[in-house]
Amino acid sequence: MSTSSTNNKSQQINARVPHDVLEEMASVKNDGESNANFIVTAIRGEIARRQSGEGVESALLLARDALTRIEEIGAKAGEDIQQLVSVARTELQRRSPK
Repeated sequence: MSTSSTNNKSQQINARVPHDVLEEMASVKNDGESNANFIVTAIRGEIARRQSGEGVESALLLARDALTRIEEIGAKAGEDIQQLVSVARTELQRRSPK
């Protein structure tokens, strides 16, 4: 029987976690999911995020790009609405009895 914290498949680590974080983890875990599985999945996700270079700066750039796109779509929608209003006004004038 192994008394070491390392075996052929894994290594056991000890870490202190704030109570509020544990409570939040418990509230979002899937049914039947162990704490270990949740933590390993979270660590793998964080490793992948960091390796892909997506940090705070990248997130801010994505947000800025999204806002720029929203501005462009909004401006185009405004122009389209103005055209619709113009067509409606013209049709109303054309159909009004004189």
